[in-house]
Amino acid sequence: MTGYDVLRQQVEQGGGLLLTTMEVLRDAHGYGKLGVHVRKAIHDALAANGLGHLPQEMPTYQYEEVRLFRLGTPIADTINAVLHPSEGGDQVLRQSAGSEAQDVLKQIRQLVCE
Repeated sequence: MTGYDVLRQQVEQGGGLLLTTMEVLRDAHGYGKLGVHVRKAIHDALAANGLGHLPQEMPTYQYEEVRLFRLGTPIADTINAVLHPSEGGDQVLRQSAGSEAQDVLKQIRQLVCE
């Protein structure tokens, strides 16, 4: 199992989103430094393994945080809708704002706050 397989598993276990550091990504790729070419190689390897990342530009320092997410998921669709505004993206945002999960969260807040 490669480092990227482990990362993909962790994203799945985290509900489609994983907070990690550039150090972890660098180590998964097998490099020692985070130069511009290494960051590009990490970006490409993540994409090849079905993973996207935020921020869009890979951070320079090993202790900086990165969020990983599965490409082709509702989370990825929402992120893309925010990063690349379009009419289709607006619809994705409207749908995510009106989802059943939002209704459940609202009900929980009402119960907790009463």
